[in-house]
Amino acid sequence: MTTLSEAPATGRTRTRGVAKLLALRTAAPDTVVPQQDAFETYYRAQYRDVPKAEAIFRGSGVHTRHMAWDPRTAYADGHPPIKARMAAWEENVLAMSRRTVGGLLDAAGRTGDRLTDRIGSFVLASCTGYAGPTPDILLAKEFGLRRDLRRTFIGHMGCNAAFNVLKTAFDALAARPGELVLAGSAEVCSVHHRPEFNAEQAVVNALFGDAGAMTLLAADDGGATPGPVFLGTHTETHPETTDAMSWHIEDQAFRMTLSPYVPFYIGESIEPFVERLIAPHGLGIGDVQHWGIHPGGPKIIDFVGGKLDLTPDQLAPSRAVLAEHGNCSSATILLILDRILREERPAPGEHAVLMAFGPGLTMESALVRF
Repeated sequence: MTTLSEAPATGRTRTRGVAKLLALRTAAPDTVVPQQDAFETYYRAQYRDVPKAEAIFRGSGVHTRHMAWDPRTAYADGHPPIKARMAAWEENVLAMSRRTVGGLLDAAGRTGDRLTDRIGSFVLASCTGYAGPTPDILLAKEFGLRRDLRRTFIGHMGCNAAFNVLKTAFDALAARPGELVLAGSAEVCSVHHRPEFNAEQAVVNALFGDAGAMTLLAADDGGATPGPVFLGTHTETHPETTDAMSWHIEDQAFRMTLSPYVPFYIGESIEPFVERLIAPHGLGIGDVQHWGIHPGGPKIIDFVGGKLDLTPDQLAPSRAVLAEHGNCSSATILLILDRILREERPAPGEHAVLMAFGPGLTMESALVRF
C-alpha cells in the first residue's frame, strides 16, 4: 500500500487541484501464473493451428500474471458457462476489494476518528462482470459505511474506466468538499477465456490478468496539508475508430476484439492530446517527470514513448506492471501510479501524466502534482 499523508510539503506556490490523494492500495489474486509455463502446458496445444501464437506470447511483454482462474486448471475440462464465470467474477471482485478498502480504512485509523462517517461517496468500476446488488453495496454493508452513502458502480467502460471513477469522485468532492471518497476498480479478466483459437484471441489471452486498486480522496486544500494532488483530467473520443476495440457479452463468455492498428491510432493523436491536458497548467511535455501509460500491449508503450520522446526510465513503471501483472483492464493505471509512488518516490512539486485507452476509441488522462 502507498500512504501519502506524510509526504513533505514544498515551499513553491501551488495551484489548487480537484482532489488530494490520501492513500492508495492494490490487490491481486494469490495465484501467480508464469507466462512461459502457461504457454507450454496449456496455450501451445490450444493455439496449435495459429503459427504466430508462440511469438505473440513471447512478445507480449508479460512475464507473470495474477489470475483468479489459472488457465492450466480452470479450463482443463472445457469452458464453463457464463453463470459460473459471473459467480467467480463477483467472488473475486469482493475478495480484492475487501483487501483494498479494508487496507485503506485500517491505515487511516478507522477506529480512531470514525473515518467511515466522513466517507460520503464510493465509486467502483469493473467491466468484467455484472451482479446485483453491485459489489459496492455489499462492501459498504461489510465495512459499516454510512447508510446515506452515495454509490456509483461503473461497468463496461473498459481499460480507461479508472478515469471515469476518478472524475465521478472529483465531482463528488466539488459538491461536498468536507467529505471523503473511496474510488477504485477491480477486474477479473481471467474468467473470460473463450473456446476461440485465432491470432486475435491469442493476443487477448497473452495480455490480460486480474487486479484491483482503491484510492481514498479528499478535496484539495490548496497545499495546507502535503500530498499528491490531481490537477485535472482530459478526455477525447475518436469515433472514426469505434471498430478498433470492442467488448461484448456472448453466450459462453465476454468477447474482446482488438485491432493491431490501435497503437498507430494512439500514436497519431497522443502528442496534441497530452498538450491539451497539461498546457492549461503552464506545462510542456518536458516539464513532466513521471509517466503512467496504460499498457494495452508493449507496442502502445513503445509508440507513446517514441512520440513523446520519453526516456526508458520514464517508461519503466508501465513496462514493469505489464511484466508482473499483464493488462488488468481498468485497475492497471492505478497499479502504475502505486509503482511510481513506491519506486520512483517523486519529489514535491514534480508532475505525472497518467493515461489509458478504451473502446470508442477513448483516450483518458490525468495530471498529478506531487
